[in-house]
Amino acid sequence: MDSQFAALLRRHRTAAGLTQEELSADSGISVQAISTLERGTRRYPQPSTVQALARALHLDPDQTAALAAAASRRGRSDKTKPKAKPAVAASPRQLPFASGDFTGRVREMGLLTRYLTTAKGVSVTAITGMGGIGKTTLAIHTAHRVAEHFPDGQLYLDLRGFGIGPPLEPLDALTYLLEDMGETTPADLATASARFRTALANRRLVLLLDNAADQDQVRPLLPGTGSCAVIVTSRRSMAGLGGRQFQLAEPPLEESIEMLRRISERPDAPEDECAEVVRQCGGLPLAIRMAGARLASRPTWPVAHLAERLADGRRRLDELQLDDSGVRATLVLSIEQLAGSDDPIDVQAVTMFALLGLPESVELTSALAAALSDSPEPEAVVVLERLVDVHLLGTPAPGRYRLHDLLRVAARELAEQMLTEPDKAAATTRWIKRVSAVVWKASEYAGHGVTREQWLDKEWLADAQDLPSQEHVLAWLDNERPNLVGIVQQAAAEQPSLAVQLAVGLNAYYAVRRAWLEWLQSNEAVLRLVRGGPDRVAEGLVLHDLGAAHAELGQYEQAVAPLRRAVDAAESSGDGNLQALCLSSLSHVLERTGRTTDGIPYAARAREIGLRLGIPPRAAWACLALGMLYLKTGRPEAAQQHFDEAMDLLVEPGLEKYRGMIAQNVGVAYREAGQYEIAGEALHQSLELYRAADAAIPQAEVLNELGRLRMAEGRYDEAIAAQSEGLAIAGQYGDWLCEADIRKSLGELHLAQGRLPEARREWRIALSIHEQHDAHGAADLVQLLRGT
Repeated sequence: MDSQFAALLRRHRTAAGLTQEELSADSGISVQAISTLERGTRRYPQPSTVQALARALHLDPDQTAALAAAASRRGRSDKTKPKAKPAVAASPRQLPFASGDFTGRVREMGLLTRYLTTAKGVSVTAITGMGGIGKTTLAIHTAHRVAEHFPDGQLYLDLRGFGIGPPLEPLDALTYLLEDMGETTPADLATASARFRTALANRRLVLLLDNAADQDQVRPLLPGTGSCAVIVTSRRSMAGLGGRQFQLAEPPLEESIEMLRRISERPDAPEDECAEVVRQCGGLPLAIRMAGARLASRPTWPVAHLAERLADGRRRLDELQLDDSGVRATLVLSIEQLAGSDDPIDVQAVTMFALLGLPESVELTSALAAALSDSPEPEAVVVLERLVDVHLLGTPAPGRYRLHDLLRVAARELAEQMLTEPDKAAATTRWIKRVSAVVWKASEYAGHGVTREQWLDKEWLADAQDLPSQEHVLAWLDNERPNLVGIVQQAAAEQPSLAVQLAVGLNAYYAVRRAWLEWLQSNEAVLRLVRGGPDRVAEGLVLHDLGAAHAELGQYEQAVAPLRRAVDAAESSGDGNLQALCLSSLSHVLERTGRTTDGIPYAARAREIGLRLGIPPRAAWACLALGMLYLKTGRPEAAQQHFDEAMDLLVEPGLEKYRGMIAQNVGVAYREAGQYEIAGEALHQSLELYRAADAAIPQAEVLNELGRLRMAEGRYDEAIAAQSEGLAIAGQYGDWLCEADIRKSLGELHLAQGRLPEARREWRIALSIHEQHDAHGAADLVQLLRGT
């Protein structure tokens, strides 16, 4: 990278006895600029820079002229430049070689070609995307394809926006372009830009500006009038240029497989093995090209072997590296440009990028990124959006961010280089504690229950004080829901105590959203952490929730074993309330598996404990369980006695909602037993109690149960009236799960009336709701639709 100017500058500075810092102070030129000039990284400084250096070095006129000549691209100073304008050059043909193994991008090339060839006047097209996504390759192939429509030639210039050394200065870029068109270059940017526009005004050519640093670098290089087509490629957003914007994403899988086969010279390679390599490459064309080249150079390797090597995230970027080029080198360029920027937001973005490599989550919200970086969320968003601007981060939805698989690997490598182990641990702790705080805030709104209330440390709620209502808490968790299980799993490996805290607290949120599978997975993730440990309460809660999740999923047999172990753990803990809870749940599961006789002793013990401890709700739920067991075993008098006892235990003011829940369950039990009259009385009682408690959504739920009862009785009009009223309440309060349940029941009602189209309509709406919210229950609806 050395040059005549670099050698002269070093010699003069050394002769003057100055350090770079002293020369900087005397000349007003930054130390960094002097360093790049002496290294030869920047070869052609502006005339004003040369004059400032010459004055600081006290050079005589001849020495100054020699230094200026060395700084000129033609090797002579401006004073020696010929005044005559050079002859106009022939139409340039500068497009680089278009590789023969280019595959795919059919849609993108078609769109680009149509736009470039049909645009009126000057057309500007920006192709943006992350490093290695194939921007330059697509631009070059497209420019070759449309070349015949632009008879005055093709200009190509690498603006060096991302690469070794500083980006090309606009005046330097114009110098190259004007010289290639046979024009002389003025000494200032404005005049040079105007002369370039004049030179292009009567021409019809393609101008490919590759690897642009930003919009400011490109603007002076754009034609003003005429019929030229400009193609710009950059890792940064170019929306400010106007024209068409093409943000390039990964190509379709079939195109990627074809590309891998062509480059690896294995046209018959197994599709599934190729697909796995493509997946490990994150669909990134550069990575696929590196993988194909590695296979081509190792003809004895099966494709599956490379896939196995790529599966190791710690060495994936090493596998996709050839010599000093490859995926890592390409991705690092974007990071280095941010790190070398004078903009503090760019520098903060580098640290944020490293922090984003710590979570295992596929996506991350701005709220959790703020917790990771220990910054206010609005400030974190500014930094995140800067990463989006340079395509180091994607944003699939407002407030949500996604790292490409290979960028995640690069972020983790950067974290290892930049952050100490305490720094990484502190960041991870911050965002897990933030999630835990909101989870326990949801539990607080729902009512922790006696055992969780005693187990809870109030300090866990401190990080959720900015969420003022239950609606805010649920909305926050809904936004984070895709990541919650992964967060628990990662915490189980890195922060065990926080993992247990988080899993136990998730009970309330998952119950509200009926996310039973996720509840199951969260408790499975921490089971090994609590099994046989000193905290028997935590063990009992995790085992109970694990069994309850199985039960909610209809997996009653799988629920029995964890609930039996939960009873043992609860008994060892000395927590009577927890023991009664586990006994009641076990009795319910045994009843559902047909072992009603076995379940009675467990429910009776739960009742006795609840009465002894003076916890009416616990005793009432045990009485409910006993009543349901006795009803199943043909002892209706004993069943009614325990149902009545359950209601009598909850006579204190403020317990109307709980009495409504007991009555609702009693009504459902009698309906399932075929005793419709008693079922109707209980459900109407439940409805009145919910109305007294001003509990809107439970009213909608019991109206749905009333509708199902009336359908069983053949009273279809009354069934429709009840469920329609419930549907209106669910819609008014935005409870989409309740709406889906009622629509499923309405579909069954329409089917019973022989109105299949109406039934399928309700089921399709319900299925759409479940799919939209990723809720348990979609499988049943799919089965109904397939069966009709």
